[in-house]
Amino acid sequence: LENSLLTQPWASVCFGESTFLAKVCFRDTGYILLISDLSSVWYESADAEAVGQRSKELNKRLTVHVSSFLNHLCNLMCPLLAGQPGATTAFSCHRSPGGLRLHVKSELSGLPFYWDFHCCPAPLEMVSK
Repeated sequence: LENSLLTQPWASVCFGESTFLAKVCFRDTGYILLISDLSSVWYESADAEAVGQRSKELNKRLTVHVSSFLNHLCNLMCPLLAGQPGATTAFSCHRSPGGLRLHVKSELSGLPFYWDFHCCPAPLEMVSK
């Protein structure tokens, strides 16, 4: 996933009053997200097991296969990065000393869908690539 992320273009995104550069790569086996405010860089890499666990915690009423969650996340994030966020999707961002949390609120199969990207500071090696 990390090698695929390198080929993705950076996109400008706004969450509230803050502007970021972001890129993401989704696969059936997980995802990796890289986001920067040009003074810090954060990332999250999650495999299918982590996605499954978090989806159960955040979406207790949804029983969907992990690949469907990943596909739905991709369908929410890719239009955002292309400058065309979905009208029914809300994004918010919360910074803390230890990282950055990107909160997503949407719908999946007519039920509320929530997701949190838990981003931590990116390693220097990843940033330099």
